[in-house]
Amino acid sequence: MKIIIDNTCQLEPDRIKELDLGLIDYPILMNGEVYPQTWDMPNWREEKEKFIELMRNKNNKATTVGLTEEQFIKAFETYRGEEILLITQALHNTHATRDALHKVLQDHPEYDVKVFDTKSLVSGVGVQLLAMLREVDFKPADRETCYAILMKNRENTRVLGVLYDMFYLHRGGRVGLAKAVMATAMGIIPLLSSEPASGVIKAIGKARNFKQACARFLATIKTQMEEKDSKTLTVAMSYVLDHDKECRYMKGKLEEAAEEAGWDLYVEINYSTFAHMPHLGPDYFEMGYVIGTK
Repeated sequence: MKIIIDNTCQLEPDRIKELDLGLIDYPILMNGEVYPQTWDMPNWREEKEKFIELMRNKNNKATTVGLTEEQFIKAFETYRGEEILLITQALHNTHATRDALHKVLQDHPEYDVKVFDTKSLVSGVGVQLLAMLREVDFKPADRETCYAILMKNRENTRVLGVLYDMFYLHRGGRVGLAKAVMATAMGIIPLLSSEPASGVIKAIGKARNFKQACARFLATIKTQMEEKDSKTLTVAMSYVLDHDKECRYMKGKLEEAAEEAGWDLYVEINYSTFAHMPHLGPDYFEMGYVIGTK
């Protein structure tokens, strides 16, 4: 079996290679033109930071577009003759991708593809992969077993995050100028969340610094773990620029909570992919997590 995932999974190139994944890149545009990028490009971090600087310029507009039939065919052809498990971000949030995928599956029965829609975004995609691989001890497993684990975990997947650049959100039409000015002046940062299977990110509150944000996130996770009577937690964090410090801080708080509560905890931290930068902006960190069930 070959697992193919799209680059919304928020995993770094070396990790993708370690896990022997096939990967499809979502195209990104800068001012309406395709911006050259691939998941395995040389000096990938430096290239992402160049892209972030372009995003900071208010005269530039970064956007994403859906995957094409040609991209799916190229990926599937690479593994023709093998069983393929395709793991995607929330397809109802990207109709162009959904329609292209359905057309390929209908017109090309020669490819043995089973599709799993994570119904999630950002690290909510990658963490479902990691939770599944963790359950099979990161060893080869049959497709039906992997699919069943993914289905079990999907409803217990959540996303939490912090966005620092309110002016970027204003430029994208997500908040008004007055709100962006006021929040920035007061040092307020929005906290975001995505509930299970919704594929929609929404505001859940605010904080004045990342430690307050992490405290809110930890309290949320503790409550959810208790509600599910769970002792297993898989976490995937992503960040841009120097916001890895927030991820490391959050990881430390999770480890303290895990030791106290007896959780079986697994955490990965990765630099964010190109695919989400146009949406989340030049300054953020976020985390997806799966609450394990019996």
